[in-house]
Amino acid sequence: MAKGKTYSDNQVTGREGEALVKARLHSIGFAFNPSDSMEAGIDGTLEIRDPVTRAATGKTIAVQVKTTASGSYTRETAAGFEYLCEPEDVEYWRNWTIPVIVVMVRLSDQGMYWKSVKEGGAPDERRLTVDKTLDVLDATAVDALADLAVDTDRFGVWMPPLRGGEPVHLNLLRIELPTTAFTAASPLRSGREARAELLRHDPGPPDEWVLRNGTLISFHDPRASSLRHVIDPDTVEEEPVSTFAFPDDEAEEHRFIELLGRVLRTQLDGSLSFDRDQGAYFFPPAPMGIAVTYSYQSLKQGTSADVVKVYKDKKDETKVHYVRHHAFVHRFWRIGDEWYLSVTPTFVFTRDGAKPDRFASERLAKKRQLEKNQAILGQFVMWRQLLCGLGAKPGDDLFGTERAPGAIRFLPVEAMQSPRSVPERQWRTRDPGSKSSGQEELSL
Repeated sequence: MAKGKTYSDNQVTGREGEALVKARLHSIGFAFNPSDSMEAGIDGTLEIRDPVTRAATGKTIAVQVKTTASGSYTRETAAGFEYLCEPEDVEYWRNWTIPVIVVMVRLSDQGMYWKSVKEGGAPDERRLTVDKTLDVLDATAVDALADLAVDTDRFGVWMPPLRGGEPVHLNLLRIELPTTAFTAASPLRSGREARAELLRHDPGPPDEWVLRNGTLISFHDPRASSLRHVIDPDTVEEEPVSTFAFPDDEAEEHRFIELLGRVLRTQLDGSLSFDRDQGAYFFPPAPMGIAVTYSYQSLKQGTSADVVKVYKDKKDETKVHYVRHHAFVHRFWRIGDEWYLSVTPTFVFTRDGAKPDRFASERLAKKRQLEKNQAILGQFVMWRQLLCGLGAKPGDDLFGTERAPGAIRFLPVEAMQSPRSVPERQWRTRDPGSKSSGQEELSL
C-alpha cells in the first residue's frame, strides 16, 4: 500500500504558533500580515496602528515566530530564560531595512515572549535574554514595539508612545532653609582638627557645621554651643542664608551641600539609621523586637508597609535568616534659586536588624530586578509623607510641628502631567557597571 503524504509535527506546531501570534497582535491593536509560502526567515510583518484614529501609520516590524510544543528553554527560571538563534537567521536579519523581532511561543502553557534581534548578546549576537515580566507579548508591549518601529534612514522621525498622558512624580522634595547662617573665623584649618579639639571639651559635640580654610559655617550660633572652643567669638557674623546657599564658586557650593548633609544627619538621628556602604537612611528595628510596620497615605488611599521585615530560616522558624529594611539614598540638588532633596528608594539588608548581612548586595540586586515603577513610586510616596510630616500626628513629625532655629524642613513637589505615558520597561535602566549580574537601577 502506497504511503500517503503527511505533514510533519514541526509544520503543524509552527503554523499553530503563527496563528497564536497573529491573534495576539490583532488583540492588542496591531495589524499582522503573514508572509506567503516563499519566506526565508520572516513569518510576517506587523504594522503600528494609531489606537485613537485607527489609522495605518506605515511603521512596520518584521516578525519571526519560533514555536515549541513544550519543555524548558535554556537556563529557564521563574524570572526568564535564554534563546539561542541560528547563525544563518541572525545574518539574514541583519540585512533587513526594518526592525526584526523574534516571538517565542510555547504551546503547552501558551507562553508568548518577544525580543528585538538587536538585543542579541555577545560574542556572536545570537543569544537573546528574555525577561518573563518585561518581554511578554501582550498589551504591555504596545509602546515598546511602537518605539522600535521608527524610520532609521531619516533624521528626526519619532514614534510617540501610544497610551495617553499620566502624572509624573519627581522624586524631589523642596528644602525650606533657615533664614540666616553664621560664620566665624577659626584658628584651626580643617574640620578634622576642629573635631579633635571639640572632643576635648564635649563628648557629644554638635555636628551640623563645616570648617574649611579657617572659616566655620553653621545654621546655629556657634557661641551657644561647644563650637565656641574652636572659633574666635569676636568674628561671629549672622548673614542671610542666600549669601551661602547660592554661590558662584563650585567649591563653595560643595561646602554648602556638606552642611546640608550634616544637618540632615543630625535631624534624622534617633529616627532613622544610616548605612555607610550604600549611603542610605533606613528604618531601624523596633525597640522591643525587629519588625516594623508604617502606615501612610498612598496616592489613592490609606495603606501600610512592612518597613522592617523579618525573613525566617525555612528549616528553623526560630532563627532569623535576614531582615529587610526600607531605605532611601539622598542627594542635594540646586535648581535655580531653590535647593531640593532627591529621594531614591532602596533597601538595606541586615542579619538581625543591626548587624550587616554578608549577602546584602545579592539580595538588593534581586529585589531591584523584581520591583516595578508603581512599587518604587509607592515607596517614594511613603518617604515623602515621613520626611515632610504630611498628616503627621503631634509627636510623629520627624522634624517637629514647629521648626527649631537652624533646622531645615521639606515640602512636597507637585506632580507634572506628561502628555504621553512612559512604558513600564523604560523605567528600568541597566547598571553599566553590572552587565553580567543583571542588576538594574530604577527611576521614578
